[in-house]
Amino acid sequence: MAEQVIHGDGWAVGTDGVRRWGTLGAAGLFLTTVEDGMTLLLVQHRAMWTNFGGTWGIPGGAVDVGEDAIAAALRETMEETGVDPADVTVTGSEVTARVPLDHVLRRVPLTAGELPLAAPVTDAVAGGLGLFDALQAHPVTHPVTGHRLVATIDGELCWEVPDHTVREWTYTTVLGTASRLLELTPTAESTDLAWCPLDEVAELRLLPPFREALPGLRELLSRQ
Repeated sequence: MAEQVIHGDGWAVGTDGVRRWGTLGAAGLFLTTVEDGMTLLLVQHRAMWTNFGGTWGIPGGAVDVGEDAIAAALRETMEETGVDPADVTVTGSEVTARVPLDHVLRRVPLTAGELPLAAPVTDAVAGGLGLFDALQAHPVTHPVTGHRLVATIDGELCWEVPDHTVREWTYTTVLGTASRLLELTPTAESTDLAWCPLDEVAELRLLPPFREALPGLRELLSRQ
């Protein structure tokens, strides 16, 4: 098996047993603008295949190696909404979740010699099934280690390898402002993107951790 690749994509498993995305933590952008005297927040309706799919939250994702939380939040927002980081003025950041970890699940690419082990999946894909559907229909585990076969969003096949060296997971919310309503471009991770009046955000079906953090974020925003 190849050496472990340390990057941010992958699950972090808390001591509470809950899986959270981002082996190096995660970050999101709480982006507001003012239109006709009303404060609007950029919100994302999460695609059903994502974690907590079908809920509303803010754009964001895993922190990658070499990134800080601000860089990660801006990059993920650009990838998920098309918002250019140059159009965002960062005004602050806050760690809004901190969780002790049992382990993280690193993603280690298959070696050439291991590719035959993935044949049930690759054959199904060759037959017309989508990659992620094929992984669900034909689950593969390594015959020696028991590691599960998964795929990155870019389609690379990997093993999920437990790593107990990472002891804490954090989610950092980056606060930012835009000088105008920015054009939004949904990707596969979103079913909708919108500028929602801040006073109406709590009425949406929110991602549970975001609902918990929202009052504190609003208070932080009011002090800026």
